Amino acid sequence: MEKSTARIITGSSSVFLDSLRICAAFTVLYIHAFDRWFPGLAHDETAPGEPSHAAVIIFFVLSGYVIAHTTISKNRGGMQYAQARLTRLSSIVIPALLITAIIQLFIQNVNPGLMQLYSRGFSGIRYLVSGLFVNEVWLFSAAPPLNGSLWSLSFEFWYYAIFGLWFFRRTGVKSILIVVAACFIAGPKILLMMPVWLAGYFAYSLPRPAINATRAWFLVFAGLLAAWAAVSYVPAMPFMIGYKPLYYANQFFTDWIVGIFIAVSLWILPTGKATSIPNKWTNGIRYIADLTFPLYVLHFPLLILWRALFGFQLNDTVQLWEAIISVFVAAMLIGVLLEKQRPLWGKFFKWVLSKVKYKVVPPLANIQ
Repeated sequence: MEKSTARIITGSSSVFLDSLRICAAFTVLYIHAFDRWFPGLAHDETAPGEPSHAAVIIFFVLSGYVIAHTTISKNRGGMQYAQARLTRLSSIVIPALLITAIIQLFIQNVNPGLMQLYSRGFSGIRYLVSGLFVNEVWLFSAAPPLNGSLWSLSFEFWYYAIFGLWFFRRTGVKSILIVVAACFIAGPKILLMMPVWLAGYFAYSLPRPAINATRAWFLVFAGLLAAWAAVSYVPAMPFMIGYKPLYYANQFFTDWIVGIFIAVSLWILPTGKATSIPNKWTNGIRYIADLTFPLYVLHFPLLILWRALFGFQLNDTVQLWEAIISVFVAAMLIGVLLEKQRPLWGKFFKWVLSKVKYKVVPPLANIQ
């Protein structure tokens, strides 16, 4: 085993991680579009192998891995951690909720029948709780129906919060009680899926096996193949996703299995050496990968907007790809605009956190 030190993620390893993120995001877009244009060929929800949910499991593992990298190799303290996480989430999720609400109002006026398919009564409270990242606490599942993908961002928020409170805690019972309180607020659904996120964290933080790069890459792809096999053949356990009691956490045991295989791949991933891949390509792939976040949170309302604007033909492959390409381009352009606004969000949360007294959030204030 290599010593447990911060890894240098460059070259082919960086490209691999970014490519994995891009593939997962495009999978979600494609499956959500395909299921609407070809409902007769949509995945049987009672069978294993739902690709878009598997893509979210990849996101969770990658999230834990990236947070391990930022806290271990770039640790600038609890306040900076809180500012970075709140900025990253809010700078995309809050505008996405606003855009979704505008799209909903537009569709209600131009195509009320279409909107009825994505209506669950009064929507205002759903936007509010989603903006506060509490739409999935305990046994609730309350994201706006026009943007159900936001369920996973509530999970992410609480993983960031619980981990941050633990990682930057001070000694003493009070700090532990604050972590316990955060876990209690998050509730069972979020906690049952947290091992998937933590698998990503440990994939980075645990000592890497001392094996040569060729063998390591073989094992990386073998791990991903095993994860694909688990997605394809392991039934949903203990329950089918999307329904009571745990909704998107229903098959948490199956998701643990998939998550472990993905995490093992990342654990073995060779790091610390640059490759001959030009920096401009590496940076370009990283830029596209960063834009997969707005793509993920905007693709579904944009797909429904496309249907409202241009009509809809079932089983039309050409129209399907017209919609996918249009939504992809639109989400990317919006993402570029949102990324430019991120520094403003950073300044806002820096100001907010500067007003938080030391006694209010001691775990976040102990390291400067």
